[in-house]
Amino acid sequence: MRKKGFTLIELMVVIAIIAILAAIALTSYRAYIRKAQAKELLTFARACVQESIAQCASDPGFNAFSSLDACKISGCSTQYIQNISVTSPTSCSNLSASAQGTVGGQTYIANCTYDSTKDDVVCTAPRRTS
Repeated sequence: MRKKGFTLIELMVVIAIIAILAAIALTSYRAYIRKAQAKELLTFARACVQESIAQCASDPGFNAFSSLDACKISGCSTQYIQNISVTSPTSCSNLSASAQGTVGGQTYIANCTYDSTKDDVVCTAPRRTS
């Protein structure tokens, strides 16, 4: 007589495979969440560049970019990011800014640059620095 159903070993193998796949997926998911939270850095870098563009339009000889409100952020925190710092542009001909912050114990940096040919601010996705 032949018995129907699965053996205990077969069920344990299936459960082990599911557990391994879940562990891999969870690790990738956590990295994705951290990167999504770090995208908030783009807001700070873009704001600094946009305020710098406005200031350079009204005063082409302006060079005190660190005094602009959007570029003053230092050591502040948001819901997801701690220790945010913004590196402001150096001159009206080089309008680029970077924002750096810590998300989940890892440091991310996002860069934004003014593209004068397209008259647009171009930003790179946040990348992990450490």
